[in-house]
Formats: sequence, structure tokens, C-alpha cells
Amino acid sequence: AIPMARLAGIWLAGQRGILVSEIEAYDRVRAIDTIVFDKTGTLTHGRWRLIRVESLSGHDPRSILAWAAGLEQTSQHEIARAICAHAREQAVEPIPATDIVVTPGGIRGRINENALSIGNRRFAWGDRGRPDGEIQPGAEEMPTSRVYLSNNGNPSAVLIFGDTIRDSVPALVEALKSCGLALHLISGDGDAVTRQIALSCGLTEARGGLLPADKADYVDVLSARGHHVAMVGDGINDAAAMTRAHLAAAIHSGSGLAKEAAHITLMRGGPAQLLDFFALSRKVNRKVTQNLWCAWIYNLIGIPVAMSGLLTPLVAATAMLLSSLTVIGNTLLLLRKA
Repeated sequence: AIPMARLAGIWLAGQRGILVSEIEAYDRVRAIDTIVFDKTGTLTHGRWRLIRVESLSGHDPRSILAWAAGLEQTSQHEIARAICAHAREQAVEPIPATDIVVTPGGIRGRINENALSIGNRRFAWGDRGRPDGEIQPGAEEMPTSRVYLSNNGNPSAVLIFGDTIRDSVPALVEALKSCGLALHLISGDGDAVTRQIALSCGLTEARGGLLPADKADYVDVLSARGHHVAMVGDGINDAAAMTRAHLAAAIHSGSGLAKEAAHITLMRGGPAQLLDFFALSRKVNRKVTQNLWCAWIYNLIGIPVAMSGLLTPLVAATAMLLSSLTVIGNTLLLLRKA
């Protein structure tokens, strides 16, 4: 009664471009009351573009770009690809780096006598450097994110990046809100830009500047408050949080590690498919309930008759067959109506 409906649901999800990795996903979705979204690559396209380089302490912006491209040459992160693409556009040759160390907060390496760090502010600058508010905004209209670079421990540059929100996100947010779900946005990017993106999407709960462990803790805190959390992400930085969530959904365009941690994968590369999965889950769970009632009706009738001694083996076998055929036929109606 239960596995057959869920297996039919897995097939139907595949028809809609949703890969269900765990059959329990249909049961888990019943309890969801909170959804936590990652920002980059989930609500935004994740196609970063380096808008400009703010050099500090008299450094040449082209030298900064050469250093940054040298550090990021071997990385597959969207930010790394954006830096290298901008260097090619500006005809700047990357300077190869040595002793490269990749961490969740950024990348460290050496170029000649320079010990360089590039990543979020806490990783690259620590408590040093002037406040971000002193860096004058440019003419770009899109929300921006910042990556920081230090040379021998001294703040040297801020790299300004832009991204765009997916067209389907505002409608998705309104639809999820109408279902009574609480929505949160978290990101490893700065808190200001994360909140700016959240407001643009219609979200009120947002936290930025989170490392992968911080994201996992954020989900843990919500769970400790009694919420059943769905985590939606696309990158390696989201995997830890996804393993802590009641339901984990990965965006197909993201990293393999995120997909490994996910109960479902949205194969069309956007979060809007969540609505399709929720709608399908309601149908599957309703069909499970119907199948259970069908099975119980046969048992409620058959057990008293058997106890009275009036149920022959032939009639019992026939009733068992009819019960199974009823469940199968009811499940097939799910496939037919879908």
C-alpha cells in the first residue's frame, strides 16, 4: 500500500525533472513548516561577474587582478571562474601561485614574496582594514557581493561581484508563503548583500557571512525550536546544512556533494520545482492513505469472518488477491491522472 504509491511518485517526479534519491522524501515533506534557501546558485543564477576591483594601499588594480586570477586558476567555484574570465577580458595574465591551500573561507597561496589570501572578510582581513561603508558604491543596480584580498596580512583589495535573481523566485516565494511556510535565506556572502537579496525576493529572514558549519548550526537552531526544516542549496558549502535538515533539496547545477546529501534533486536547475514536488507529494500521500484504507477494509471484514470459522482457504486467498489488485489499481489511477 505504501511503497507502491511512493514508487509511482518517484516515476512521476522523474517525468517532471525531479530526482528522488530517498523514498522517505514523500513522508518527510508532510511535516515541513520552514524552508531555508542558500543564496548563490539557488535563488540567484550563480553566474558571478566581476564588476570592478577596489585596490587599497596604492596597489595597481591590474596587479591585484593578476594575483587573484593566479590564486583561483585551479578552483571550480563561480567566483573563481568570474575572476579568471574578467582577467581574460582585461588581457591580464594570471601570475601562477604556489603553496595553495583551499579552505571554506577562501584560498591562501604565495606569489613570489607575497603571502596572499582571498575570500570572505573574516578569512582574508580579519579585524583589519577600513569599514565596507567607506568603499563608495558603483553605478551598478544589481545587488553586489564582495571578496577580499590581503597581501602579507595587509588588506589590499576588495573585488566587487554582481549576480541576478532568478525570474521565477518572487512567484515561488509568494506561493510558499501562501502555504504557511516560514522562509529563510542564508549565505556565505556579506550580511548586507544577503539581506538586500532577501528583500528583493520578498523574504524577511536572512543571515549572511556564514561558513558551512554556521549554516549547519543555523538549521540546528531552527530544528531545536521545533521546526521541521527543508534546506535548499547547490554548493559544497551547503552540504553540511543539508545533512541536518528534515528534507534536503539540491539544485542540479551545483556540486556533486550537495546532491549526495540531498533527498531530492531539482534537475532543471532552479528552486521553482519545489512547488511541483510539494504538489506531487500531496497526491502521493493521499494515495498512500487511500491504499491503507482499502487494505484495512478487507482486513476488518476478513478477520471477524475468519475467527468465526466461515472463511475457507479459497475465499481467503481470493480476498487477499482482490486486496492487492485494489491497491495496485488505485495506485495506477495516480499515474493515469498525472
